[in-house]
Amino acid sequence: MALPVPGRIVEMLRRSTVEVLSGSSRVSGSGTGTILIEGQVVTNAHVVQGTPVTVASWEGDRLTATVLRIDERRDLALLSVPGLRAPASPLGDSDTLRPGTPVVAVGNPLGFVGAVSSGVVHSIGIAPPMNGQRGIYADVRLAPGNSGGPLADYQGQVVGINAMVINGGLAVAIPSRAVQLFLKRDGSGFKLGIVVRPVRLKDCSSGMMILELTPGGAADRASLLPGDVLVGADNRRFRTLEDLEAVTEGSAGAVITLDFYRAGQGSLRRVALSLDRKRNLSAA
Repeated sequence: MALPVPGRIVEMLRRSTVEVLSGSSRVSGSGTGTILIEGQVVTNAHVVQGTPVTVASWEGDRLTATVLRIDERRDLALLSVPGLRAPASPLGDSDTLRPGTPVVAVGNPLGFVGAVSSGVVHSIGIAPPMNGQRGIYADVRLAPGNSGGPLADYQGQVVGINAMVINGGLAVAIPSRAVQLFLKRDGSGFKLGIVVRPVRLKDCSSGMMILELTPGGAADRASLLPGDVLVGADNRRFRTLEDLEAVTEGSAGAVITLDFYRAGQGSLRRVALSLDRKRNLSAA
């Protein structure tokens, strides 16, 4: 479903979009990257599997990039590109999207640099292809080479990073809320010392089941146990793993209150715990 896109939005997004080339001349791959911070590029983790990594800008510059950080679970990577003269696009709020919202994607599908496609948001929700994370589904036409490019609204704000195409041709993008958490992570945050898995409760609400605890970690010291299901923090319910991460990473202090259910017990429990530095939260 092609929609007319304002020309100024397309021009701005193209200038903030780069081609990402990784690997040697014999084994190479290509994708797209999105400039959200000056001199840095966000792309998919699967785009930068090989080395070296090179970035080609819309202005024609070809520069060597360094991988600063990779999150395999979110399929995100952050690149440093010294000398990159392209502007950054503003990061929007994916939580404001609704089915039917017009969106536009820019990328380099099948070698066509700066290709543009448009459509509307189809749905937003948790999906198996996204490792249990929330994804933005849109009827935007994507092809190999679009991965890592921006999905933007008609104000030019990036609301997602395109990641894949699923059966039926729907594009799947990583929401900007998850991208924002990824960009905020600098290794200095906080950690709970747990490995969790998203689960669906009987009332259809979301929870995070604890699979493992780090001995002596914050959760272990608070007497949480494997099998406990975390459902909220600081009086806010969880919808996704990103909600739990937002509480730990965005907490102004080092103490949070967790709401949880214990296996075999129906009543909601609450515990306050002190967070440790250098967060260690993962999902299975």
